[in-house]
Amino acid sequence: MKREITPDVLRGFALLGILIVNIQFMALSSAEGARGEWTVGLANGSATFIIAAIFAGKFYLIFSFLFGYSSSFIIRDNRANRRRWIKRSVMLILLGVLHFTFLWHGDILFVYGLFGLLLTFFFFRSDRTLKIWSRVIFSLTLFLVFLVGALVYIGERYFPEESFQTPLETKLDQVLLDGSFVEAIPARIELWIYSVSSGLFLQGGLAFAAFLLGVRLARVKFLSAHFDKDQNARLMKQGLIFGLPLQIIAATVLLQNEGNAEPSEAIYLMALFTSFVAAPLMSMFYVAVIRKLVSEKPALVAWMSPAGKMSLTVYILQSVITSIIFGPWGFGLFQQLQTWVVLLLAIIIWLLLTWLATIWLKRYKQGPLEWLVNVITKERKDLSSAT
Repeated sequence: MKREITPDVLRGFALLGILIVNIQFMALSSAEGARGEWTVGLANGSATFIIAAIFAGKFYLIFSFLFGYSSSFIIRDNRANRRRWIKRSVMLILLGVLHFTFLWHGDILFVYGLFGLLLTFFFFRSDRTLKIWSRVIFSLTLFLVFLVGALVYIGERYFPEESFQTPLETKLDQVLLDGSFVEAIPARIELWIYSVSSGLFLQGGLAFAAFLLGVRLARVKFLSAHFDKDQNARLMKQGLIFGLPLQIIAATVLLQNEGNAEPSEAIYLMALFTSFVAAPLMSMFYVAVIRKLVSEKPALVAWMSPAGKMSLTVYILQSVITSIIFGPWGFGLFQQLQTWVVLLLAIIIWLLLTWLATIWLKRYKQGPLEWLVNVITKERKDLSSAT
């Protein structure tokens, strides 16, 4: 079977957005990212606005959508293949444990592995069932985020003596300033526990809803070379007309709030809520744009597909490189660079890894981690066949 290029291009493109969002927590503040002093000034403020309006909350949805979409290549409408999917999910959990222990406390592999196991129960459900579950999960997640924001607002307004905006200080920040690689391990695990609990609450539901959407759209080959161009144009228009203005409003409110002497945590959460509402629209806008470019001007985007083909390897390498750049066991640049420099650095790292992936795939069929997962999870009777 000829491999479709659109999912690989999208996956490679999504790796850029994921790194741009993650690197602020790698370089500036382990728990807070680009907040407070890191948003001060025209350059830093502009970088923060770009991250919030263009990238934050959108690309992990694309990645989640592709995770669900790509499951069809493993399951292939055969219930017997669920065993292999389960093995791959367990492998992601194990890789995630290694990742958040030694490299990056914002790891998504562990959660993807857990959600992958949960996804097993939905593979052979009807389209109607998948649609209902995705909408219910999406709506419930937004309601919970709104509720938390409202409760924090009530607390700030009627109980002003309580502090709702104290920055979260972590042991990991101190270790990244003057500690060792070994000392960073328990500090990273501690912060991962906090990050994964809050992350599951804020974004877990949206990610799983995107998983279900990917499973459903894979059945109609949504990312194939032949697609409904009118439908694609509608997705682009909806993203621009409804999604982009909401993202701009949310990013503007967030930036203005961070510029206050005492930023409101309630306003921050409500800005996140607004961003989450519009994020699916912007995510599908990006998907529609890539789908259109692959169809009409493939040369403009095809160069991103090698990174997408070996996305697991590239994702881990992003963490390896940033650990060396910012950790005291490497160049020790944690909290030494401005936000706008960190943004540019993320783009450079992504371009470098995309180039390296291109070189690697000229010689090998898979990335090293993709090969490892494939060998371990492939059924014994299929070991001699191609993936």
